[in-house]
Amino acid sequence: MKIILATSMGGLGGTETASLRLGSLLARHGHDVLLAASDGPLVSDAQAAGMRWQNIDFYGGGRTGYLRAALSFARLLRRERPDIVHCQMARIVPACAIAAKICSPRSKVFYHARGLNPETYPKIARLFAKLGVYIIANCRHEQQKLIRHGFPAGRTAYTYNALPPAPAVSAKTPRGFVMLGTLSRLDKVRAVHLTIDVFHTLLQRGLPVRLHIAGTGEERPALEAQAGRLGIADKVSFLGAVRDLNAYFADTDILVNTLDCAGDHGAGVGNNILEAGLYRTAVASYDAAGIAEMVENGKTGFCTPLHDQTELADALEQLVRSPELRQTFGNALHERVTRLCSDDEIYRTTMAAYAL
Repeated sequence: MKIILATSMGGLGGTETASLRLGSLLARHGHDVLLAASDGPLVSDAQAAGMRWQNIDFYGGGRTGYLRAALSFARLLRRERPDIVHCQMARIVPACAIAAKICSPRSKVFYHARGLNPETYPKIARLFAKLGVYIIANCRHEQQKLIRHGFPAGRTAYTYNALPPAPAVSAKTPRGFVMLGTLSRLDKVRAVHLTIDVFHTLLQRGLPVRLHIAGTGEERPALEAQAGRLGIADKVSFLGAVRDLNAYFADTDILVNTLDCAGDHGAGVGNNILEAGLYRTAVASYDAAGIAEMVENGKTGFCTPLHDQTELADALEQLVRSPELRQTFGNALHERVTRLCSDDEIYRTTMAAYAL
């Protein structure tokens, strides 16, 4: 099967990472995978994994750049005639769907839904239905949301994000304190400032904890200033972009996730949650988007009510005080994640979606 993955690869975010892992999985199963995307730090990894690459940037140059990218994509379709066009971002779907109708009518066009602004869902559901697009959601929560907003149930499926390669060793580094960690883009939606606040609460309770923050983004200066105002800058470290997950999770005892997504805002489980499970790392997270599909409160981790800082702090205190509970939750999350997100399962659900 010939598959074009259309996306942006401009950074190291969740969409770029998920696109790389999905394309690598498809290539390993013998499919001809062509990455139609802007250049970025993961493009060389995609090529090394067996994907071809066509530099098409839907996000640079405003409207003129978008039209130019649409024309380039149409030429690509006319030449390649793929079986599947798999769009990883909503913005590019109209251009790809229209180009496919004109230049490669036999190609099926998919949108991989990873979350939209709440007010956008009704518009997207109507437009993509009219364009004949199929949708693969990145969790059950997102699929049901799209159906609720009017997208045809028979043209949608869901599959979780693919995992990175399994680590050879997932042992934690022994220390005299417990290391809390975040792993996400540093923006307002990921709300790492709420993690810093709850970390401050744990310090006030006298707990032996430290916090390291992984990721890049526009909120980093504000987060650094926040740690300074609270007088805890010496206990908070900023790691920047993390590529070595083995090293990161060896040094992380508990992953904290204060994603600020209420109602229809946001989607999915998050690569950070899946990666924590892969590395048998305990998770304490807000119950947002589809996170509870992996982090079942009290079973595979703590999944506490959105914005309830006291309950989150209480959950974290339990984990800090009990290495046994951290290990129990880490192992339980590992079992759930590796069962639902194994290569075989992600490949099976993706192929089933392509057959809609």
